[in-house]
Amino acid sequence: MHMWRYLIFILLFPVFYPSSCHRAEPAKSQGPVRSALVKPAPILTPLDSLQLALDSLKRDTALVHASLAWDILDYSKGNAVPVSSFNEELSLVPASTIKILTTGAALEILGEKAAFRTALQYDGVIGNHKLTGNLYIRGGGDPTFGSDATLDRWVKAVADLGIDTIEGSVIGDARIFSRVTIPLTWTWGELQLPYSAPASGLSFNGNVYSGTSDRGETKKFSPDTGKIKPFLPQAAFRNDVSDAEEPEAETYVVGDPYSYSFLIQGTVLQGQSFFPYAGVIPDPPYIAALELKNRLAGKGIFVTGDALDLYEADSAVLATVQKTQTDLAYAWSPPVATLVTLTNLYSNNFFAEHLLKQIGLKKYKYGSSEAGCRAVSLFWKSKNLNTDGLFLFDGCGISRYDAVTARQMAEALFYMTTSPEFTTFYNSLPLAGVSGTLAHAFQGTAAAGNIRAKTGTISRVKSYAGYIRTRSGKRLIFSLLLNNFTCRQDQVKQKLERILLKMVSL
Repeated sequence: MHMWRYLIFILLFPVFYPSSCHRAEPAKSQGPVRSALVKPAPILTPLDSLQLALDSLKRDTALVHASLAWDILDYSKGNAVPVSSFNEELSLVPASTIKILTTGAALEILGEKAAFRTALQYDGVIGNHKLTGNLYIRGGGDPTFGSDATLDRWVKAVADLGIDTIEGSVIGDARIFSRVTIPLTWTWGELQLPYSAPASGLSFNGNVYSGTSDRGETKKFSPDTGKIKPFLPQAAFRNDVSDAEEPEAETYVVGDPYSYSFLIQGTVLQGQSFFPYAGVIPDPPYIAALELKNRLAGKGIFVTGDALDLYEADSAVLATVQKTQTDLAYAWSPPVATLVTLTNLYSNNFFAEHLLKQIGLKKYKYGSSEAGCRAVSLFWKSKNLNTDGLFLFDGCGISRYDAVTARQMAEALFYMTTSPEFTTFYNSLPLAGVSGTLAHAFQGTAAAGNIRAKTGTISRVKSYAGYIRTRSGKRLIFSLLLNNFTCRQDQVKQKLERILLKMVSL
């Protein structure tokens, strides 16, 4: 009996409890069916969009091993209002953005109108068409010295005295700066590259030589006068170049600092007979003196002695050097305002190092990299920057020992807005899409003409710091520092430029 009841229940169960596969038809709708309510997507403000872009950098796979920092301030109303920051107290290698600290300090410590004097001097006596004594080029720490016009004018000044013989030497005197010209933390592999030319008390021709070499000239050789400028009579080169496997070819020089023995390496286009090369003059005061001596000879003025660097002169020559010299002619550098503009606009390492040593000379009576770095650091500390974590070893950013925080860089930029030298400083920075190192960046975008910034680039380092005028009229200060990324420089450049474009839209 119970079995029959169980079977009836099983047979009738689907009638009263339809399965999920055979549900009853729903009742016919009495009107239009309402769709499910969908929340509208939130409208992102420009600030939200900027923050999302900044946050995406933290997750970028090319930056997994990188150190990243930024600090963005709004100074539209005269005070510094935080906009966004990340790792802003982290000390990172800044590359050339460190020039912001150097040039800002130079404008205030040295003054916009200051200029540096290089003098042609003599000692001894003049009589019977003869100078019995030495001729000197007294360096003034001018990074622009060495023009043909200046040297020709100086030769004329000697000739105008009726001198046809100099019984003495032509001496380059670089003692205004330290004898050690190269910052101690620059890497050996870069010391012969033109962008690493160091600052001398008597610099000449940018302290760089250039020449051409024969592809087949593989043995040790000394270039003829017409094949290298300025002429380096002691130089000995050896070619170690190879054929280029890619369309672009590049040669570079390696060698010990202060040495005249060089090795030319790199690649040359296949089938090219001659190729250019360039390097750093080992002893600029000597080369300046030699160039003047040769020009004097070309005008019929005979010099019995040698061309010399006073730092390298032997005791016999030093015995002829008198305590006082008489000015015969001189040359002035451009004013500091112009040197700062050229430094920042074209990221000129050579000018930055001269400004650094001039700062050291002004503050401590000693023109060295160390004195300059100490003076620059103390200058910014006096402007209420917390300089803990700021490490300066040069003025241009070649040294990988340099370190700065994004906060320090942003606060230095903010201080400059209150400086009497702000207009000169602001205009010295490259303008996006228009000038300097940013001339070809952001063209055709809203950023063109609205970003003034210093860039920094060395291996595994990319940085930007400067000022932005936004679409809504705000004025921003920003510092972006990035170290040890794993993508190419052009790729990381695009990533950071996208961030700057977002800032312009605020």
